Amino acid sequence: MKKQIKIGGMPLKYYIPFAAVILIATYTGSLNKDIVGAIAFLLMAGWLFSYVGDAIPIFGNYMGGAVLLPLFAGSALVYFNLLPKYVATSISNLMASGAVNVFIAAIVVGSILSMDRKMLISVSIRLLPCIIGSLVLAVLFMYVGCLVTGKSILDGIFMTGIPNYTGGSSGALVVVPTIYSGIFNQEAGSYAGKFIVFMNISNLICVIFSGLLNRVGKRYPNLTGNGVLIKGAENTVETKAKESHDMGANITKLGTGLVVSMVFLIVGNIMQKLVPQLNFIAWAAVLVIVVKATGFIDDEVCKCSDYWQGFVVRNFLPFLITGVGIASLDLGQLASYFTISNFVIIFLGVVGSMLGSLLIGKLFNFYPIDSMIAIGANMGTVGGSGAVATLSTSERMELMPFAIIANRIGGALVVVLISLLIPYFM
Repeated sequence: MKKQIKIGGMPLKYYIPFAAVILIATYTGSLNKDIVGAIAFLLMAGWLFSYVGDAIPIFGNYMGGAVLLPLFAGSALVYFNLLPKYVATSISNLMASGAVNVFIAAIVVGSILSMDRKMLISVSIRLLPCIIGSLVLAVLFMYVGCLVTGKSILDGIFMTGIPNYTGGSSGALVVVPTIYSGIFNQEAGSYAGKFIVFMNISNLICVIFSGLLNRVGKRYPNLTGNGVLIKGAENTVETKAKESHDMGANITKLGTGLVVSMVFLIVGNIMQKLVPQLNFIAWAAVLVIVVKATGFIDDEVCKCSDYWQGFVVRNFLPFLITGVGIASLDLGQLASYFTISNFVIIFLGVVGSMLGSLLIGKLFNFYPIDSMIAIGANMGTVGGSGAVATLSTSERMELMPFAIIANRIGGALVVVLISLLIPYFM
């Protein structure tokens, strides 16, 4: 019997007429100019892009097409003026209002609270050496890139490669340009555009590598824990998976999970006001780890957070990635700074970062593939949405808290490194 095609879990006989209504409204100027219109369009488009991306041979299987196509297709809609401006504006406003943060909070809090306490503590204390190892190898590989391309260390590492490892887009847009503005006596804005483009290129390379690593893990299962970092912790994941299947009978617990994730995000924001060196999402991750490690929250509430996480991931991932593409990824800017020499240095930086996480992770009994994805491939991304892209492509959303911590803590270390070292290379 031929398998019925479903897009977003919806049979074609329903998806087509529903999508037609949204498209007619979109291109006749009748789509709601509020959250309703933005959500409806992103769900319709995101589901379709994800389905098509996953179905394309090689691209879907090896490069994470289900994530990359929504990202690029969303950006292409804006770049080629295929999307009415009022719809693009509504979607940009929705994304700017914190839609990505709701998604990330659900995953970070749910992933941590659903873990075994002893295993969580064991993983957390091993992260910092692995982060440092990734950064060291990333810089060494960037230096090799400078030798190959003929770029100076100042131009190749400090102006092209290392800004990609400063804790997400805020590092590229604000932190590093501010540091360089004081050192070189130029406007911060003269650096921001270039650095965010380089970081987006790095982000895309990380996503592609994550998809490839996922395929390697399926071919060589002994190299991966499928979302578990430390060898020997698989039983915890299996228990979690069985519990998650009961989500349909626990719909009322979704609200509790939502509230718990929001509260941690709010506390993280308070902590950022007090200690601004660490991003509020990273603060939320650290606080959840502390709370879980001390046993402050009981198992019932932890399950509620896990249910909420599962609901968000299963229903809103294509929606979110398409929104990021429409609101944040500029194809024109990507092309403007794309040169072979810049690409080589950025590419080698990602390779070095993943190799560093592999080598140091091996010392701490981490699974090679999961270590390279959670730490190595997330050091040089745009932050939260980058973690969503890499982990969804690799089918390892459980690694979200460690990816966020690696990106933010690593970024803080790099900012200090830049401030200390750049004067010696001027």
